[in-house]
Amino acid sequence: MGELDLQLRRLLQSCGVEHLAFYDRDRAKMVVAETPQAHSQPPDKLPAAPSPSGLERAGRQLFYILEELAPDFAELRTGALIRTVVRVPRDSALLYQSVATGFHLCCATPRDQVTELIARMTEGIDDLRPAVPFSLLPHRSYLSRYMTENTRTAKPGRTANRVPEVTTTSPATGTSGTSSTSRATDVTDVSPYTVDSPAGTPAELQDLLRTALGVEGLHYVAHYAAGVPTCTADIFRHRALSSHFGTSTTPQQRRDKYSLLGQLLPGVTRRMDTSLHALLEGRIHQIVLNVDQGAVYFQQLKDGHYLVAVSLDHSRLAEADRHLERLAADLARE
Repeated sequence: MGELDLQLRRLLQSCGVEHLAFYDRDRAKMVVAETPQAHSQPPDKLPAAPSPSGLERAGRQLFYILEELAPDFAELRTGALIRTVVRVPRDSALLYQSVATGFHLCCATPRDQVTELIARMTEGIDDLRPAVPFSLLPHRSYLSRYMTENTRTAKPGRTANRVPEVTTTSPATGTSGTSSTSRATDVTDVSPYTVDSPAGTPAELQDLLRTALGVEGLHYVAHYAAGVPTCTADIFRHRALSSHFGTSTTPQQRRDKYSLLGQLLPGVTRRMDTSLHALLEGRIHQIVLNVDQGAVYFQQLKDGHYLVAVSLDHSRLAEADRHLERLAADLARE
């Protein structure tokens, strides 16, 4: 048994999943399976486990789909895509995790165990990396290659002496305006929120989106109906988030890019639904794309409505998850 196979089996055991597929780009180099044993829960309470071949195909399809998103994430300058979590209503989730440049893992898990699985896998990957055949590194994923060759780490711009601006849209008129203070102070002296919505947007929707935001959770959220944004809100102008912006990445550039993602992600979700249908029973209702600097969320609602949300802080994703879950529940009651 080779070192890589041994480390993968150790990771499989520590993560508590039935199958684990290891990829070099779109090629499954190894699929390991647990030794049949009794589960802590009755079998009829567990989601149906995917077959090794089904899991292998799912990871390959995810690779193709995520590669197409590479240029969009590269332009955001938020770092490489670390992991993707795909959730469906029937208590199942698929985890696609980066190990090293061009190498990934894929496994399925019950939805309520995703957070615990991510923690265990993150810890186990540190032991797995030395066993990865780095001689294959020229076969890098397009995502990592694109970000290495076409982006540079943006240095935070000097904002201490700049007068903060807040742009809002009137619910009554739909017109926007810009206000500023007469001195350079903490942006909390004025509202850190930027809300954009067309005339006639219910005030309740604007309030729900604004309430979902927080420095330690979600920093941007947009509500869509039939592919058209009905309301967006963010706190990009809060002083605590200033390190995420500079001359090459401004709040407005992020808004524009996230708006484009909001138009692309429904199509991505439909492709995932088609590709992963045999593995995950039920239509996808949430996709989480974790990057070096936070995460992008796509959350299906009802009747063609959906949310796109963003957290810029990778250390606060658990809080962001809770805020998005609460917002989706509140919108379902509207």
